Amino acid sequence: MNSELTDWETFILRHREPGNLFVHLISWLMFMGGPLLALFTSNAWYLSLFFGSGAVGAFGHFVFKDSGVSLKEATSSKMVPVYVTRMLWSLAQRNYWPQVERAEARAIAMGITPVVRGS
Repeated sequence: MNSELTDWETFILRHREPGNLFVHLISWLMFMGGPLLALFTSNAWYLSLFFGSGAVGAFGHFVFKDSGVSLKEATSSKMVPVYVTRMLWSLAQRNYWPQVERAEARAIAMGITPVVRGS
């Protein structure tokens, strides 16, 4: 067994509060929709949705206390949009929560205490 959590496991252990997941849906819509709206309407102001999406995602972590994620991390990681898309797809397929449970169990087996939800 690998002695480290994968990046995906670390990501989902930081995304376990339903309210935060909803905020991430809003953030994802901003990230994906902003450039499309700007393109189709010829209004560059819609790009502000794209650029503000990371701050909205970080806000979700702050409000719902879903483990610590810094604004810098939320706005600079190239993998965040990929993982948020994967998370939303997994939620739609109804297999996200079993993945969270497996990641929690794996972390505990490795001696890593996952952050308690809401703390």
